Amino acid sequence: MVDSSSLLISVMALVAMFGGGMIGVFAARILPGHHLSAASASAVKLLAAVVVSLTSLVLALMLSSANNSFAANAGIVKKLSSDLIHLDHLLRTYGPEANEARANLRAYTTRKNDELFPVSNVPAPTDRETSDRLDRVLDAVLSLAPADRRHTALVEQALAITSSIYAERWLLWENPGTTVPPQFLLLLIFWLFLIFVSFGIFAPANLTVIASFFLCSLAVAGAILMILDLGDPMHPGWVQVSSEPMRRAMIEIGRP
Repeated sequence: MVDSSSLLISVMALVAMFGGGMIGVFAARILPGHHLSAASASAVKLLAAVVVSLTSLVLALMLSSANNSFAANAGIVKKLSSDLIHLDHLLRTYGPEANEARANLRAYTTRKNDELFPVSNVPAPTDRETSDRLDRVLDAVLSLAPADRRHTALVEQALAITSSIYAERWLLWENPGTTVPPQFLLLLIFWLFLIFVSFGIFAPANLTVIASFFLCSLAVAGAILMILDLGDPMHPGWVQVSSEPMRRAMIEIGRP
């Protein structure tokens, strides 16, 4: 599954690059000879190198930002899964009095997994429905009446872990991924268009060159698509945060 907006941007980049290369190739056939002299070629290539360097730097920064966003979200999901398992262990240790809290925790974990990693054609729970389940977990923990120091310590630890789960929930909500302004993406596509036009002007018009332009355009467009997907790791796409930690948490919490 690929996000439609990311795919549209990548297709626009592909068309701009390949179309720019073809414009350059066929424009060279109608330009006067002095426009294609060695001096003209040197000047155009030098100016194109400036745009190439700028474009390369921007793509590298986009990749770095997207990778940081992916790593941050993946870390939050792992921490959330670990805290869910830890909280269930504390409640199991507390005893039968915590069974209601454990049942609410299992329901919350299932809903959170469905919210973060929805299955195709299955409506995902809303954020409000999921947060209500977490509120019930907190209420159930607060309603426990510890009879000794051991149970008091378990309740205190459970409340601390529950507070961490709340924080991780909000971190996932507040950190959806890297957002790149559409105007900036259009400018980047324009730079790529200019680069390929400059390449095409001094390239021979044969099938090998045309095929090379297309394959190179496809490669760069694919890189842009991967960067955009990497920057939005919680959205279903080619690159997505692994759901394995949440699945392991569901299995562990499901134990009696």
